Amino acid sequence: MRWLDYPFYRILLFLIVGILFARFIEIDPTLFIYAICAAVFCAITVLVIGKFSFGFKVVFALSVYSFFFFIGGAHLYFQNEISTNHFIQKQTQGQDHVLQLKLSQRLTPNKFNDRFYAQVIALDQEAVSGNTLVLFKRSDSLGYKVGDRLTVYDDVNLPAFARNPGDFDYRNYLKSIDVYGQVYVDKPRILSYTSGEGDLSFLLQLRKTILTELAESGLRDRPKAMIEALVLGQRQNVDPEVTKSFRDAGVIHILALSGLHVGIILLILRFLTRRLLRLKYGRWIQSAVLILLLWAFALLTGMSPSIMRAVTMFSFVAVGMNLKRKGSVYHSLTLSAFVLLLYDPRLLFQVGFQLSYMAVFSIVLIQPVIAGLWTWRNKVKDFLWNVFTVTLAAQIGVAGISLFYFHQFPGLFILGNMMLLPLLPFIIGASLLLILLLLIDFPTGWLTASLNTVLEFIIETVARISSWDAFIIKEVHVSLWETVLSYVALFSAILFLLPYFKRSKRERFYLKKPNWMLHISITSLILLFSLKGFESYSSSKDHFLVLHQATGSAVSISNKNNAVLYTDLHVMDSIRAVNSLERLKAIENNRGKTLVLDSLKNLMSYKGAQLIVVDENSLYNTNIKNATILFSHSPKINLERLILDLSPKLIIADGSNYRNVVDAWKVTCDKNKVELLNTYEVGAIEIN
Repeated sequence: MRWLDYPFYRILLFLIVGILFARFIEIDPTLFIYAICAAVFCAITVLVIGKFSFGFKVVFALSVYSFFFFIGGAHLYFQNEISTNHFIQKQTQGQDHVLQLKLSQRLTPNKFNDRFYAQVIALDQEAVSGNTLVLFKRSDSLGYKVGDRLTVYDDVNLPAFARNPGDFDYRNYLKSIDVYGQVYVDKPRILSYTSGEGDLSFLLQLRKTILTELAESGLRDRPKAMIEALVLGQRQNVDPEVTKSFRDAGVIHILALSGLHVGIILLILRFLTRRLLRLKYGRWIQSAVLILLLWAFALLTGMSPSIMRAVTMFSFVAVGMNLKRKGSVYHSLTLSAFVLLLYDPRLLFQVGFQLSYMAVFSIVLIQPVIAGLWTWRNKVKDFLWNVFTVTLAAQIGVAGISLFYFHQFPGLFILGNMMLLPLLPFIIGASLLLILLLLIDFPTGWLTASLNTVLEFIIETVARISSWDAFIIKEVHVSLWETVLSYVALFSAILFLLPYFKRSKRERFYLKKPNWMLHISITSLILLFSLKGFESYSSSKDHFLVLHQATGSAVSISNKNNAVLYTDLHVMDSIRAVNSLERLKAIENNRGKTLVLDSLKNLMSYKGAQLIVVDENSLYNTNIKNATILFSHSPKINLERLILDLSPKLIIADGSNYRNVVDAWKVTCDKNKVELLNTYEVGAIEIN
């Protein structure tokens, strides 16, 4: 197939470019509206005139593409706009309010908290809208469920942003999924609670029944949690150590209910409904039944964003598979992406959306090239070869995104996937059969015992694979432009090679005269290496930074080749201190350099800039004037006296200080006309 010869591909391309344009370039939204009207007017004018000469066709095409370009930009702007009734517009930051919450989605708990997304129904008795993240201490053992309603007296905090160079911007991530705050709810702050069990839909009640049946089925804890994750998308009971071992082995996608599982379920449903093909219009009937069953499954699992994306994508794929036309899978992917982005253009910036489409697109595009290098007459060998090539193609496709977001790459992904992918359809099929038998109260002892044995074996094997740390490539940091150029180079090279693969068993591929795809690939590689060279040159700048660290203090001094990280984490427990230190070592200014660790000093200087650290001992040298002051661990000082003694050019309060103490310092500094910066509010601060 000739890429971009189909108009719909070009329409999707312009829609995506319009979304990106609105994301990165600020523009008056009314201009989008005027441009949309102008594009519609031009297109209608051409249709009315009806003279489809070459010039008119060009004008019509540009009008249509411009329409979708500006639709993408306008839609993103209005999706990001917060309504006047949103709770974030009504609340006062840092002030407690009476909040009425309805728990809408349960998230995987972390070590300390159970986590939910919740709808904010009312604030101080006033009806409001909007979603927030709610966290409950696991030690409180509250056991809330989706649908429960709570009234709490608490404040909605702003989530953490990227306070240090290269940190993950959690606030921006939550904003991209319409979540605008977080509430840490302590048990004494809960004023009332109402169970939402009676409000659940039939399918969610069915899910609750299934979870209860699984709990009483005789399954062991780890296999039960794995089945809940594989089939129902409920990962909250999966042991964190199991999750970590699956991630390090490169098979975390097995536990995350998404496109892979929906694709397998689609194949199972196609097999079970194959007799419908004998009917008149059987292909269309089967497609309709498959789509209905897929969306029922999505509702059963709670309609999480990842499932919604996967089911939408495979609904189009189900139709495309029944059409049995060349390129129908590409058309299905394009249509599903178009529908999802029209529904919510912010999906384009979500990691799950990018990984799902990149994995499927890579399998469709790259796998035939790899598979065409070798053929097997033996069916078992051919099956294993296909599993290998599918795994390799998917991993090649998602590697760039994984490195960009997660900064690590599992070297043994082939081993883990070669073991699990052939088994996964049977595991999912057996799990679905177990659930069906449990619901009709049929004896399941034999099936439960089999699943216990198989799943425990898989968990132990994956743990053994993940224990080989030498094969896990960590701390790989790539920029956005490096990622984009790498993908352009990769896919251009594949599109160059794809037409030259023969179906002959003697000659798997041959080369002709290079086409323009090869030129794009080579140009992208040249730009990529040039960009790396420029970044290496520009990174030679010196940096003297006070970093943000909750309940701790950190300072980084770096140049082109070397960096020194000074820390004071003495109030933390050992586990948290190790985790914090690893995160601080990975900030952008320390990457790829010879890094030295040291304890925080009371006086530090670099290139003429001086930093005085005043810690809980409240001691400082009065002989140093006009320096920058860093308050660490809430020192008890007479701030007015310190300002008089040192005449500081700037005062910094980092994350180790109590908030109320910092607020009091702020009042004193404003009174004495000295600037005070808080790393909680502004992030890392450059000293000069």
